[in-house]
Amino acid sequence: MQSQQEQRTPNIEMASGAVSRASLHAEANFKRLMRVQGWWVDTTRFDCDPSYATELIRFATASQSFALRECAIVLQTALDGPAPCNTGRVASYGLL
Repeated sequence: MQSQQEQRTPNIEMASGAVSRASLHAEANFKRLMRVQGWWVDTTRFDCDPSYATELIRFATASQSFALRECAIVLQTALDGPAPCNTGRVASYGLL
C-alpha cells in the first residue's frame, strides 16, 4: 500500500505539468497576437530578460486588441501569479 506522500506526488507533478503547458500555450498565443499587431517578440530575450517581457506585456495590456489584452493578462498571471483583487480579470471568459 502506498503512503499518502507517494499518492500525492503524482498529483503535484500532474498539476505542475498542466501549469507549464498552460504557461507555454499563453506565451505562444501572446507572441502570435503581438505579431498580428505588427510587433515582433524576441523569444530568447522575452524568456531571459524580465524587464523586456514586462514591458511587452504592459504594452499588450494597453492594446486596442481585446484578444491581445486578455492574453497578456493570462500570461502575466501565469508568470507572476494573480494580480491584487483580480484587477482586469474577466471571470465570464474563464480566465481566472
